[in-house]
Parts: sequence; C-alpha cells; structure tokens
Amino acid sequence: MSSKPFKPLTLRKPLTSDDCGDVMHPPIKRRKLSPPDDSHTAATYRQTALTNKDVHSHNNSERAALRDIRNLSDPVEKQEKPNSDGFASYYSVLWRAPTNKKNKTWTDDGQLAVAGGYATLYNKSGKIIGRTAFSAPLLPGSALSIGGKEVEVDSCITKNDHVSIIKPAPAATKVVDSSISKPLFTAPLMSQPRKQSMKAQMRALIQNEKTESQKNGNPQPSRVAAFRQPLKESTILPQGPSETPIPRHDPKANGALVFKRPKNPPQGRQTVDVVLDPLIGRLLRPHQREGVKFLYECVMGLRSFDGQGCILADDMGLGKTLTTIALLWTLLRQSPVYRGAPVIKKALIVCPVSLIRNWKREFKKWLGLDRLGVLEFEDQTTRLSDFDGRVYQVMIIGYERLRIVADDLAKGQPIDIVICDEGHRLKTMKNKNAQAIESLNTRRRVILSGTPIQNDLGEFFAMVNFVNDGCLGSQKGFIRDFEKPIIRSRQPDASEEEIERGQEASEELARTTSPFILRRTADILSEFLPPKTEYVLFCKPTQGQAKIYRNILKSPMFHSALRSNESAFQLITILKKLCNSPALMDPKFGNDDSTPSSSLKTLNEMLPEGLSKLYHNSLSCKIRLLDELLQQIRHNTDEKVVVISNYTSTLNLIEQLLVNSNLPHLRLDGSIAAKKRQGLVDQFNQSKSTESFAFLLSAKAGGVGLNLIGASRLVLFDVDWNPATDDQAVARIHRQGQKRHCKIYRFLVKGGIEERIWQRQVVKRALADSIMQGKSAGSAGRLEGGGKGQTATFSQDELKDLFRLDESDGLRTHDLIQCPCDGTGPKDETVEDFMGDGQILVDDQQSNATVGDSEDEFPDIAEFAKEGVIKSETLTKTEREAECEELMRYMHLDMSVLSKTEKEGSVVNGVASAIGDACLEHVVRLEADMVGGGGVSYVFKRTEGSQLLEQTGKAPINSY
Repeated sequence: MSSKPFKPLTLRKPLTSDDCGDVMHPPIKRRKLSPPDDSHTAATYRQTALTNKDVHSHNNSERAALRDIRNLSDPVEKQEKPNSDGFASYYSVLWRAPTNKKNKTWTDDGQLAVAGGYATLYNKSGKIIGRTAFSAPLLPGSALSIGGKEVEVDSCITKNDHVSIIKPAPAATKVVDSSISKPLFTAPLMSQPRKQSMKAQMRALIQNEKTESQKNGNPQPSRVAAFRQPLKESTILPQGPSETPIPRHDPKANGALVFKRPKNPPQGRQTVDVVLDPLIGRLLRPHQREGVKFLYECVMGLRSFDGQGCILADDMGLGKTLTTIALLWTLLRQSPVYRGAPVIKKALIVCPVSLIRNWKREFKKWLGLDRLGVLEFEDQTTRLSDFDGRVYQVMIIGYERLRIVADDLAKGQPIDIVICDEGHRLKTMKNKNAQAIESLNTRRRVILSGTPIQNDLGEFFAMVNFVNDGCLGSQKGFIRDFEKPIIRSRQPDASEEEIERGQEASEELARTTSPFILRRTADILSEFLPPKTEYVLFCKPTQGQAKIYRNILKSPMFHSALRSNESAFQLITILKKLCNSPALMDPKFGNDDSTPSSSLKTLNEMLPEGLSKLYHNSLSCKIRLLDELLQQIRHNTDEKVVVISNYTSTLNLIEQLLVNSNLPHLRLDGSIAAKKRQGLVDQFNQSKSTESFAFLLSAKAGGVGLNLIGASRLVLFDVDWNPATDDQAVARIHRQGQKRHCKIYRFLVKGGIEERIWQRQVVKRALADSIMQGKSAGSAGRLEGGGKGQTATFSQDELKDLFRLDESDGLRTHDLIQCPCDGTGPKDETVEDFMGDGQILVDDQQSNATVGDSEDEFPDIAEFAKEGVIKSETLTKTEREAECEELMRYMHLDMSVLSKTEKEGSVVNGVASAIGDACLEHVVRLEADMVGGGGVSYVFKRTEGSQLLEQTGKAPINSY
C-alpha cells in the first residue's frame, strides 16, 4: 500500500480586515451563569463579554444581550434591622441540643437578639448558632427552639452587653518578606459569607415566602408544629413594648394568688404584682396558699419584725414541702420590681440524708424535669461548681455533708436562701449544723418543723435566733426575761406575783415570735384525710419478764442509780430494752456492736445465777402480741404494716420473727445507704401485701419525712421520752395520699417504766401549744427549764417510783385521773364536766425525765447531765389538768371485762364492739390461752379524722 508523502504543517496566517466577511468564526465560549466571587475579576469578565458582543454583533444580531441573573445558590445576606417600631431586644439565655436523657442539663449559655422579625442565637464566643423568624416579646423563663437548639431565656441585657461579645471579623493579614516588596500570601476575605447548603437555602426560601405571604394577608397552609414538652406551655402574659408594668401571670385570673407589694420601690423603678404560677397555685389547698403568702412576706421583709427568716411549724402531713417549692419557684422567676432580676438565683435545702431523694421527687412531681435545675449532693462525686445558679438553681444536701463543704460553698457565688427541713435539729447555738449555715452569710432562712418545741425553751430560743438573729436579744437576757420567770411561775411553791409575772413573760414571748412563726395542726385536714384510730395497748409482762425486772431492782446497780445520774440513765435504758424482750438482756444477743455493753455485762454479774435461762424472745409479752396481731392482719385483710422501734437490736428480733413466720418484709435503718432508702420506700408502696407485707423502720434513721402510705397499719413497738418522735412516726402512714382508715398500735408494758414515760408524753404535748399558739403559761403543761442553774437530780423517792414495777390489778394511768367509766367505754359526762369537779388525785411522786436514746448503745451520761436533760420535777396543778384533759380524750377499755360471765354479756359485747377492730379483738381475747402470762390489760382508744371513708366507702377528696 502506497502512502502519501509527509506534508509539513503550515502556520496559520492572521486574518486581515478584508477577509472577515468570508471567514466562519468559531462560536464564542458560553459564559458562566454566576460571576466569580472576586468583584474585580467579575468586572473584567463583564467588560470582555461586552467587547466580544460589539465585535460580533453583525453575526449575532438575532440573539438578545445576555443579562446578569443571580442564581439560587448565591447566598442572600440580610443585615439585622430593628423592628418596625424601632425596638430591638437582647437576652442572656441557656441552650442545649435536643436530647432524650432523663435528667437534662444545659449545654452552655449564650445571647439572643430579636430584631427585624428574626431571633438570632449566639454562643458565648459571639458565633451565630441558630436563627429563626420570631417577633413576639420574651420574658425570663420563656422557652423556644432556634436552629434545632432548645433555648430558655435567663434575663434581659442591654445592647452594649450584647455587642461586647460580637467581635468584628479579623482583617486580612499579609506575610511580608524583608527582601521582597510584594506580599507572599494574602488571607481570604472573612467578610464573605460561606455558601449555604441547598437544604438550608430551601428552608430560608420557604420561610421568606411564608413571612411575605403573612404580610400580604394570604395565609399559607398550616404545617405540623414541632413537638413541645407539655410543661413548656406556660401561663406567662405577653410583654409588649409599653412601659406599663405587666406581671408575669394574670393577677385577675380566677383563683390567682397575688403577693403583697413592697411599700417603697427602688428609686426610679416601678413595682409589679408577683403572682403565684397557676400551674402550682391551682394544686394548693387553702392552708397551703396561706403558708406560701406567709413565707413570701417573711423572706421579703414585708412583716412587722426585723429580719428575713421564719419558721413554718405546721403539723406533719400538711404539705410543708409543696408550700416551700411554690415559694422557691416564685422567687426564682419573679421580682416585685418591674423588669428586675428574680429575687433569688440560688437556693439551698438542708435536710436529713434520708429525705434528699424525697425532695428531688417532689420537685419533679410539681415542676417537671426541665423547669428547674435541682442538684442532689449525696456523695463526693457531686461537684459544687455545678451549683452556679444557671444550670442548677437548687441544691439539696444533708446536714452532715453540709458541715464538710460549708467553707467551699461560702467561697462561691452567694446563696440567696436556705431552707432547713426538720429544723428542730438546730437545738443549741453551738450546734455544728447551725454554725455551718451561719458561715454562708444568708439572711433569708426558713425552718420547717412539725415539732418546733420538743423539750425546753433553750431549744426554742436557738431556733428563733437562727432565723432572725437578735430578735429575742442575747441568750442571757432571754433566760433572765423569759425562761426563769416562766419556770418559776410553774413551781408548786410559786407566789401569786411570780405566777402573774410568768404569764406575762409567756404572753410576751408568744407575741414577739408570732409574726414569723406559723403553726397549724392536722385538724384542718380532717376533711381530706381518712380517719385515724390510735390504740394504746397496756401489755402485762410475762412471768419471766417480771422476774427479771424484780431482780434488777434488787441488784446493787439499782441502789447505785439512786445516787448517780449516770447509773440512773443506764438503768433506764436497760429496763426499756427488757420491756421489749428479755433476749436483749444477753450482752451478745441481738446487739449490733461486736463489743458487748459494759453496763449490761456488769449488771448480769450482779444478777442471780440461772436467771439468764429466761433471756428468750418467746418470753416477751410484746413479741407475743405482735406475732398474733401480724398473723391476724395477714390472713384476714389485704393491708400492710409498718413496725417502728428506737433500737436496731429490737428490729433484729422482730425481723427474726418475720422470717420464722414467712412474712415478706423490707427494712430501713441506719445501715442502709441514703441512695437506696427511697427505692425501698417505693418498692413497699407499689407492691402488694403478698410481696411486701411489713416494713421495719428505725425511728432514728427514717422516722421523719418518709411517705409510707402503702401501709394503713402501724405498730409503735417502744416508746420515746420525746412525744414528737412518736408523732413523727405516726405521720409516716397518715398523710397526703392515704386512702384507708389508719390504725396505730402503741405497745406499752403495764406498770413498768414505759407506762410512766407515756404519761410524761401526755403532759409534754401541751408544751408547744403554750408558745406556738399563744396560750398563757398557766393553761398548758409546764415548760421544762434548760438553762443554766435549772439542772437537778432525781431524789431517791422519785427514782424508786420511776423504776418500780406495779403488778397490781387495774391500771395506774386510769386510776391517775379517777375516771368513772369502769373501763367499759365512755360515760355521759363530758370532759369539761369531769374536769370541773376538782377531784383530780395525782401521786405527787410522779416523775418526769427528758431523756433521749441513742441507737442500741448508751450515750455519754456526762453530756446529758451537762445539758440538764435529767431533772427533778413534780406535777403541779396545771400539769395535772393538762394530763387529765389529754387522757380523757381516749376511750378506756378494761380487757378483764371480756372474761365476765354470760349474765353480763351486754357489757362484754359493748367492750368488744367498742374496740372496732376484728384483728385486735382476737388478740386481746388470747389472755387465757397464753402460757406464762402476758396479754393485754387495758386498751385506750382514740379516733380522729374524717368519717367520709366509713360512711361512703370512698377515699376522701385529695388534690394530690
């Protein structure tokens, strides 16, 4: 195949002007739709395009000139403009990304600018992290969603504060070599906006169309709104640009609770109504609404006393926790000064460690999870730095832990208010808990206590001085002006002048403290709670128990106790344990401590040989009765029982009884970690009686604050010197949420030391009424002196009467008031008629000792003697009247009547029907069948509360 010879390429000659009409030009390259970003390059590009258009216009005369069209991909930058009325607002906010966590926390703080119909969210470094169309006014506490972030408004700020975090973009920098005059590198211009994604562009375009359509009056089809938590729907009134003060909530709404305004607002500022949030206000009962108003006026200094502290001394079960939560929610979100910051930013709640979880649950119950940040300080893993007033506004801490971290708390941001739950623990001015709170320098202090006065006026002074320092003067002045005159006026040999002076001092004390102390009794709940029946069972000791008791009183320790307070106190504690069970007389049995009690060991060496063979649980009259009672309740009802004791060693014996009887139970005492306690309570309340029939509870560890409404029966297995301890225990089941008739069984050994302790409780109950309700000193039980110089020792006759065992027939307590009922129930005489007879015969040797117990071990008797808790006192006439009046509130039933002949069957049936409890009636009839003695001698019965449950079979109305 022949090939053509190679032909070299020739260079193309340039065209001349004459050849233009004969040559076909290649088509001009299609121009780009979007001009380059650089403005200089874009201008050159357009100039070149125009030049090419002129050169070739004769060939392209049919094509129209190209126009510059802005593509959708070009970012549209809108400058932030003020609103149409010239107003722009700025806020300090908290924000977080949406999360499904149970306990939500805020990610960070930032700022929000609302202007030109848009709300722009900035982080704390000034970077925009979200933007949305928004034009409504905002208030502190408002919640909204911006750019996929959950936002809550904290407070309003000025424009200058907002501008301070928005830093201008850095200018372009040049890197210059000293040998070269041209810049080697130029940073890109930061002022150019970053190109948005197509999704973001379409979202902005849709939003713009919607805004323009609304302006033109053409509504767009409704779209499904984003999901919002129900709690975020609030009752906050919209705030306009007007300077007329508008409260956060509507004060004219039905049932609105409007708080008192301050008389003198700050100079140049306006006041506004503070209204309780209707979300909580509609749940409060009348007495709780009154309590919130009282607390608010006290801490805001709107009452007639110098200070900002107060004591809420309502009885157990009246809802002090909810009342306090309503107060804190109001102070954390509102202020009486228009456009002012909230009254408080940080609140500290101090309570027993067993109540920490309960407080947290109450906040969650009434405010939800995302309205308020509540921090539980239970262990060392909790950081105090989290309690900053932004993420967490409330911290709950135990008294013991507070003493450790008080110094660190004082160094941080100031705490605005302190709430002390069970504040009666602050018994003296030198109390370590009180000193720890004093170090925080917080003026607003609130004490919550169902039993504000437990023993003496010294404790009352400590509480009053804690909330309002100096209100009652110095401690020495208080003793001189109040305590000594009151104590002296109640002595048997007091003159008329001393009695009159004491009454005046008591009335003056009540008048001085009444402006900041609010006391309501549980009687106001009679319409809301089911009835409560209390049975006081006077148990006859078994033969073995009585034999041990008599030998102890014959031992050298008894004679030593007549001369020494220390020996007397040790003997009191030993006899109380003997009343529970003879098994506790064994130093090694039933005690938690590995080291046996030295005093108990010494006593056993003094007792006759062979007596230790009686140290068995089966010889306890109270254990026997408890066993029978629990079996009756278990098989004849579907109710559950709470058993309370002051001693963990006694709980050990009762637990052993439950295990042997195959009764399912739970137990809470001091050995249970604080984190697990609320779980045990919830498990018991939510389970059936077949799963958790009994709940063993230590009065020291869990006798206050716990909610055990899953049970409707409660057994007080032993008695305490302080009546408040037993009252607190009873309130564990008879409280808000209870739907059954509550039955309380109090076990006492007849004729022994327990009967005498309970007699003193009856007198002590009048102590709080004398001061808290403003009664005169002579109309209630005597206050016990706790000041210096008031301490005395028991006389030998008084100690003999305190320790003696009365084994005679009948009941000494019933003979004390000489009631004419014969133990067959109430007679026609009223209490007032009986009290007016003036024939009240009381043994003047009846003694009184205010003694506290530790758990299972004897406390330091020297400390007790130092504080004056063992006193020599005899009953005065007013004490006798108070004791008789209290005892006559009970129905007195002699169980020996049940053994009468059939001829007196009507009396027997009357006593049996008066008991009103089939389970208890079966137990008290077992006396004849008991081997070795025991049984019930007398039953005192008292019923309180609404009868609605018994009449209709329905639970009373309950707003909880």
